[in-house]
Amino acid sequence: MRNFGGKLKRVASDWLDIPQDVAENMPRVLMVGPYRVHVENHQGVERFTEGEIRLKTSRGSLNISGKKLVIYAIYSDEVWIEGEISEVKYLG
Repeated sequence: MRNFGGKLKRVASDWLDIPQDVAENMPRVLMVGPYRVHVENHQGVERFTEGEIRLKTSRGSLNISGKKLVIYAIYSDEVWIEGEISEVKYLG
């Protein structure tokens, strides 16, 4: 019964033709070349160094690795990261 809400959201998003990331608050990641990453639906920054940024999401963590990483812009539900990005990894 605990997972009923998640199943109901998936059925509703399919029936109403709403993208799953919107219906379930799932992270959406857009990478623009090797120099910029845009993440929507994050829930905060867990770790921030010049070589690694880890974002908390509703489904786990998202790890961005590289060099000279900076948070270019951050808002309540989206973040822009710039630098020499070498890896974007979902840590579930």
